Amino acid sequence: MSAAENVISASWAIDRYEAVRPRLPNATFPKQSVFAASLGDLKDEFDAFVFDSFGVLNVGETPIAGAGRCIEALRDADKQLIVLTNAATVPLGKLVLKYAQLGFQFEPREIVSSREVLAGGLRSFDGEMRWGVAAPIQSHVDELPGRCHSLDNAMDGFDYSDGFILLSSQDWTPELQSMLTAALARQPRPVLVGNPDIVAPREGGLSLEPGAYAHEVADMLEVEPVFYGKPFGNAFAEVASRLEPAIDARRIAMIGDSLHTDILGGAAAGWRTVLVTGHGLVKDLDIDDLVKTTGIVPDFIIPSI
Repeated sequence: MSAAENVISASWAIDRYEAVRPRLPNATFPKQSVFAASLGDLKDEFDAFVFDSFGVLNVGETPIAGAGRCIEALRDADKQLIVLTNAATVPLGKLVLKYAQLGFQFEPREIVSSREVLAGGLRSFDGEMRWGVAAPIQSHVDELPGRCHSLDNAMDGFDYSDGFILLSSQDWTPELQSMLTAALARQPRPVLVGNPDIVAPREGGLSLEPGAYAHEVADMLEVEPVFYGKPFGNAFAEVASRLEPAIDARRIAMIGDSLHTDILGGAAAGWRTVLVTGHGLVKDLDIDDLVKTTGIVPDFIIPSI
């Protein structure tokens, strides 16, 4: 099944992550997980808490019950808080507003998005490169470093591009995916991925994300996408740079709903990890079987924060 067929389930997503595992970071894990009732039970274990968004704080545009109270309780305990999200569709200012509307009061410096990490990576390329970007109009791709333009159904936009950025899957179609693949087959060019997720949990189910399309291209062609965001080290390094003072890695918790992005990435960074099972990708799966099958073992497992 290809990403372009747009038929997805949690089991398909796990299988797909496992299929592309050689492209993901390596990590070491604890022998077994410790189960806890909530994040409050783990408060004394950590000095900094790094939260995934989808499946932990919210599902789509709906906040998860009790998440706001958890955040405020950790603030009252003088813990450092960071949101590390692969949500790359909109600029940082709109993310701050989105979280406020969901009931979370995060300062801009407390939010690290894969879009920001991508923007940092773009600065290492020739500023004259023309980037074709998979993103809707509200993404404001003109605000990214370099010469960026949104891709549409006109083939000349693909041919004009010196490289491609998969920023958002919103408005991306099987036809556009085919055009991208054909353009890369004719002329190999850099492919950057601003959201490495394969799927994301939303109110109506799982949505396909840019990582799904990037891995599909990589499977078909001799193209090696460059990923920015979880589970890759560039995202975790950006978070670590914002913690003041620097905190021992074992005192940092990565809290997420995905074994292959949040837990794998956090473990690869040397942090300890907390898997949330009640709302996101794994909520309807057998967790014990999933951990055994993937070999990705969280330090802690909780139903909700």
